[in-house]
Amino acid sequence: MKLTLIRTDRKNKRHLKLVDTELLTTVIRDEETIPTINKLREFMTYAKSYLDFHLMYRLPVVFPSASLKLDSEGNCIMREFNGLLTLTVGPLNTTLHVEALKKAACILPFTVAAFTGSSGMTVKIILKACRHDGTLPQTADEAERFCQQAYALASGLYEVALKTVRMTDPLVVGPAVRPNEKSLLMTGFRMTYDNHPVVVEHPIALCVPEGADTEDFTQPIVVPDAPVGDDVEHQAGQETRSLIQYLEERYFFRLNKVMGYVEYQKKEKWHYGWLPVDERVQNGLAVEARLAGLNVWDKDINRYLRSNLIRQYDPIDEYLWNVHDKWDGKDHIGRLAQTVPTDNPHWEQWFRTWFLGMVMQWRGRSPRYGNAMAPLLISKQGYNKSTFCKSLIPPELQWGYTDNLVLSEKKSVLQAMSQFLLINLDEFNQISPKVQEGFLKNLIQLASVKVKRPYGKHVEEFPRLASFIATANVVDLLADPSGNRRFIGVELTGPIDVKYRINHEQLYAQAIALLDRGETYWLDEEQTRLVMESNRQFQLRTPEEMFFREYFTIPEGDEEGQWMTAAAIQQAIKQRAGSLIRNSNIRSFGRFLANIDTLQQRRSRYGAEYFVKLKKQ
Repeated sequence: MKLTLIRTDRKNKRHLKLVDTELLTTVIRDEETIPTINKLREFMTYAKSYLDFHLMYRLPVVFPSASLKLDSEGNCIMREFNGLLTLTVGPLNTTLHVEALKKAACILPFTVAAFTGSSGMTVKIILKACRHDGTLPQTADEAERFCQQAYALASGLYEVALKTVRMTDPLVVGPAVRPNEKSLLMTGFRMTYDNHPVVVEHPIALCVPEGADTEDFTQPIVVPDAPVGDDVEHQAGQETRSLIQYLEERYFFRLNKVMGYVEYQKKEKWHYGWLPVDERVQNGLAVEARLAGLNVWDKDINRYLRSNLIRQYDPIDEYLWNVHDKWDGKDHIGRLAQTVPTDNPHWEQWFRTWFLGMVMQWRGRSPRYGNAMAPLLISKQGYNKSTFCKSLIPPELQWGYTDNLVLSEKKSVLQAMSQFLLINLDEFNQISPKVQEGFLKNLIQLASVKVKRPYGKHVEEFPRLASFIATANVVDLLADPSGNRRFIGVELTGPIDVKYRINHEQLYAQAIALLDRGETYWLDEEQTRLVMESNRQFQLRTPEEMFFREYFTIPEGDEEGQWMTAAAIQQAIKQRAGSLIRNSNIRSFGRFLANIDTLQQRRSRYGAEYFVKLKKQ
């Protein structure tokens, strides 16, 4: 007798292979599967579900119950029934628990083998069953009826033997089993690896009484219904269960934690990718269910999709996990920084620090601090600044890039900070000085955002994901006179080299490796001072600030001068500049004077005074 292995390739085509049942333990000890199985088990620590494992197509599905073949339409049909059943125990909490249950499963003499499942947290039990006269069914219909009775009986026996452990249905995902092939006969498991399976040399076949009522046993596939007292409520519960079974037979669902909506994927067209469940799709699901004879309504679909039965999925965690431990040791971040031509000697180090801060922001490992700095690329038009900014995000995460944020819509801005990964403040010079000094300055340093969802009833707190980058076409644009340490301003000396092909996998693999080594992702005091000093050349000057150097000097040593308030200095400038000084702001001018390092200051009864010398006309 033979068991069947089905592998599905990238093109959704199934390949069958028959193996002698005596070689079952050899199959699960195949060392060629070790790398893929290890990656899957590591992946499970991040994703909590193996439905999105990117190497799933490499793992065939093992069907111990029968040898199968494909008919002319590509459907699996039975050649010969083997009498082998597959039970799954778990998920379990520890590997010690897994090993203990493998040994405990052999207490019953019907066990052929017990071994660890592909996830590493389940136990697969293969047992032998037959009719009372020792024979096995010969047709597919007979085999299916036999399996219904055998699984119910075996589940009850093993649950008693393993005490409080509940038996669950082995999960076969992807296109290995088509919807029209769903049956207990097609129960199997994903290829696994266990170097120490527990094997029984001479198992006894479980005798299944003919004509037994499966309701007399504990059905392993369906969780028993909770008792209800009202027939109407019981009927509603049956409809709900039928709806869930109908949907899960045809679709995969997941809740995108970042975007906050449910996504779906058709099982027979899994290679098409995931799509959001919008109103149109939701209505289609309801119509399909009613055409299938289910008495359900839109609200039933909506209630299911918004329940905790839908597993959560984080696309950022998945991407970062996929590049984890893949760095080749080369400086890909530094090479990317070198594509930006500039005379600033610190640009490469500052860009590296900012890039690490962006990745750390995605990882959410620093809930108290946000990535409080942003590169500011300054040049004339046509230097590929926007193209460079967009290329920083890998193709898989391009949904997380935006360059059309409207800062005046504060609620939308806060929502964007929890959903986007990189926000490009394009045409930064068009942002008003008032917004720069107030809202934007506070926004960049936020670690989390508080906002009310659409149709929400209360304000919620969300982790911040987005980092900032900016571009501008003019030099005089930074408005904060107290110092611009939030922006890393660099003036380009030529177009950015966008022909350089970025290896995003290695770029982010390097970032993860550097962060895991403990490299800093923030600027220290000395670096912050250098940034502020460098940014002075991009300072937006008011007319008073421009005229200050023309009409006043700062005394040095014992040189004569006089103490004057900011208002007095401003008035002296107005008297000389005349109509060139119109809309003056004494507070802004005062902050400008206070931040001149070489200018002496003192406090008097008139307020802050500055030691200056008025030039002669």
